[in-house]
Amino acid sequence: MNISDLNQLRTLFAEHSNEYLAQKMKAYMRNQFEFFGIQSPLRKELTKKFLDEHDFPTEDQVVEVITKLWSMNERELQNAALQIMDMRKRKFHLDDIKLIEQMIINKSWWDTVDHIASNHAGHYFSKYPEQRNIADEWIQSDNFWLQRTAILFQLKYKLDTDVDRLFHYIQLTADSNEFFIQKAIGWSLRQYSKYNPESVIRFVQSNTLSNLSRREALKIINKTTQNIS
Repeated sequence: MNISDLNQLRTLFAEHSNEYLAQKMKAYMRNQFEFFGIQSPLRKELTKKFLDEHDFPTEDQVVEVITKLWSMNERELQNAALQIMDMRKRKFHLDDIKLIEQMIINKSWWDTVDHIASNHAGHYFSKYPEQRNIADEWIQSDNFWLQRTAILFQLKYKLDTDVDRLFHYIQLTADSNEFFIQKAIGWSLRQYSKYNPESVIRFVQSNTLSNLSRREALKIINKTTQNIS
């Protein structure tokens, strides 16, 4: 693949644009990004078709390819970059954390950040657990998207969750007024409550959390309790 080929992907997307859907998608994302108006199944299909025709980027090309897609205007092109990352995450090498971080802090919104957190950062830190000190830096960052990623990267770890680290991160950010941090705290606790509800109950009872975080954290536990009673 040549970097110039990415303009052909943009052209391919433009040929399948839908102005009505584009305006709805843009409004849903609070008018922060432009859209072609391509829904996810078609966008994935078009991206796969493009990669089949132009070859998957080599390891020497992939950072430049993803960076280029990230710099383009339409949100579907960032989604294409995420799709490429999904396809190569088993090949992540040590330096890929730099690319992951750049994707988190640029053109940031929940749609990309949450995908990166649970799929890319999560996979990376599972493969390179000795690198989790980077997440320790993220949770101390002034960038709340990095903080959110630090809280959420273990979403798929189930019983392998580093509970001490998760609880410590939550304690460090529990007084945040940022909606996306409060929501992330609740989401991470709710997810872990599927595997260790007693631990989550004890943590929520012994720590001061926002109403949003507390409500989200106990959602599954409370529903289960109601069903039993």
